[in-house]
Amino acid sequence: MLVQAIPLFQDAHLLRRGMLEALADYTFLFQEYLYKGYADGILAGCELTTTSDAIILNKGVLLFDKRPYLIKEPMKAAYHPTNNLTVLKLKFSDEMRDPNYIYRELELAFSEQTQIQKGELELCRFTLQEGAQLRYQYRNFEDRNTIYDTLNRVHVPYASPGSSTLAPEITKSFAAEMLELSNISDYDALFCMQMLGQSQPVGAEALKAYLRRKGQKELTGTSNMEIYRGLAEVLKQALGENRPEEKEHRKKWRVTVE
Repeated sequence: MLVQAIPLFQDAHLLRRGMLEALADYTFLFQEYLYKGYADGILAGCELTTTSDAIILNKGVLLFDKRPYLIKEPMKAAYHPTNNLTVLKLKFSDEMRDPNYIYRELELAFSEQTQIQKGELELCRFTLQEGAQLRYQYRNFEDRNTIYDTLNRVHVPYASPGSSTLAPEITKSFAAEMLELSNISDYDALFCMQMLGQSQPVGAEALKAYLRRKGQKELTGTSNMEIYRGLAEVLKQALGENRPEEKEHRKKWRVTVE
């Protein structure tokens, strides 16, 4: 018989070893099984915002080396213009131990190296020009890959089964713009509505399968940028298919007036 015990912490109660073991089962062991098979990346939250001189990593949870880490308080990194491509990374120290804990130290660091080394997780990249301020809000799907003065989060890994994937905000932006078009197929509409409706990131394999169905060339890897460019091409083609009707309508209207 299996007994599932939930510890109760109340005033004047003795803190027993069994209560602490039960608490450990509910936190670390539960999360270990919940995210088994997931690739490293952001799990929830961890949005980036900017001020006139700093990038702020807001509260959230991320998975690294198969363990979840909680960002309990916002972390700041001061930036300045360099006119060079700059990558903001979250760096994890090696595991350290003392008699009571196993722990890592986390810090934000800028680098001009786009290669991700051991113990690093990319949060964004940007090229900031003199006199400009970094922006973190976007006009449309295409704007998310803007080179200058804009936080580019396309490369940021989001935790997902098998391999990391694009941020939900990116796939939702694609889906929203597709659904605004009048001539998309029922297949496109269904896939896009599913992307808008789910809170978890869309897996890289699902996105690659969608791109194959849309006639995109077979992706050689599962990088976020490859998938993003594929989605951008699908959106571009869909926009092109919607424009002829509008032009034809305007042409007929002009003929009628004449």
